[in-house]
Amino acid sequence: MARTSAWRSALLAGLVAAGGCNEKLTTPGRCPELCPSNSVQLVDTLLTGADVADTTARGYVLTNEATYVAASSLDSLKSVFLIRFAPVQTQWAQTATDTVQAVYPPDSVFVELPLVFRDTTVHPRIVFYRLPAWFDTTVTYAQAQAYFVDSAVLDTVAVPDTGSMEARLPTGLVPGPGDSGIVSIGARVIADSPTVVAFSSGHSRTTWPQLWYFVHGQPPQDSLTRNLVDTATFTTFVQSPAAGQPPPGVLAIGGLPAAHSLIHFSLPGVVVDSAGIVRATLILNLVRPVVGFPGDSFFVNAVPILRDYGPKSVLLPDTTFVGVAVIHAGQTGTVELDLARILRLWGTTVGDSMPRAVMLGVLAEGYTLGEVDVWGHSGSGGGPLLDVTYVKKHEVGVP
Repeated sequence: MARTSAWRSALLAGLVAAGGCNEKLTTPGRCPELCPSNSVQLVDTLLTGADVADTTARGYVLTNEATYVAASSLDSLKSVFLIRFAPVQTQWAQTATDTVQAVYPPDSVFVELPLVFRDTTVHPRIVFYRLPAWFDTTVTYAQAQAYFVDSAVLDTVAVPDTGSMEARLPTGLVPGPGDSGIVSIGARVIADSPTVVAFSSGHSRTTWPQLWYFVHGQPPQDSLTRNLVDTATFTTFVQSPAAGQPPPGVLAIGGLPAAHSLIHFSLPGVVVDSAGIVRATLILNLVRPVVGFPGDSFFVNAVPILRDYGPKSVLLPDTTFVGVAVIHAGQTGTVELDLARILRLWGTTVGDSMPRAVMLGVLAEGYTLGEVDVWGHSGSGGGPLLDVTYVKKHEVGVP
């Protein structure tokens, strides 16, 4: 028994000595050369020239495709909205075999607009105007002012805090049966201080602007009455300054028509091929305060490019790799987006063939007034920065 115990002790001592990497072997590879030379090393670097090319394109969502129409008197944005309704109905079926002709003008007419946004600290009113039935749908803000004259005023109504706004309109607003039947109206906001009011346009929403009118039948059916309703067929708003292509060196994100900005990166191989990306933050310097509904917030996202075709690039459909930042109207300074997952993707076998590029846009375009203008790589206010923290690769060698 003693001999067996001594043999086990000798074997254990030999294994411990071998595991200690202190044995000087006679084989070509020596144990110290196979051990990690250092502990984990974190490297924090600010890449000031990572953005090597960028561009902005507009038109992804048009103003007449937005889910709202806005009337604004803000210092940073002036706007009025324009709505065209379907032709007025001239008859209705009282029974399966009885058609009633409506009498014009109607007894009463009112417009209903579902409220989307208003600043409750201000007490705005909406002034309605009669527009030409077939107004120019490409009209600018300056050109539209010819419609907004005192002789065309229909009514002025206080905006409620919630729900829908209803305005009673002159009965002569609705054309007779021999006319085109098209009714178009415009509106602007007035208040003691600059403000903006938005109503549902009907696009991607369950409520539309509607024109209601109360009519009675022609003799001998003049005792019959009916509420008839028309739904908006075209809605838009025009604004000043107009949302166009930003000046050289500036990137636009969001707004209407909606803008996307494409950024191409040139990244050092040591970053992409590192042992692991701990943090990667894209820092964008704002050109001006963020535009949007007062007190509102929205999201800007960065989506990696799968195939680079400029403004029509194919985006990676996997939302796991999207960088998102919360933006507040009136915000100044910088916008920061987390790109760590995107850089990790680029460092994999799958992502290695992808272009080092992201598309910046606003989440849920057409639902927000928000626009972000930032300096591009050629801008005078400081281009995009990429702040990266990564784990340095282990080197095999003598500790």
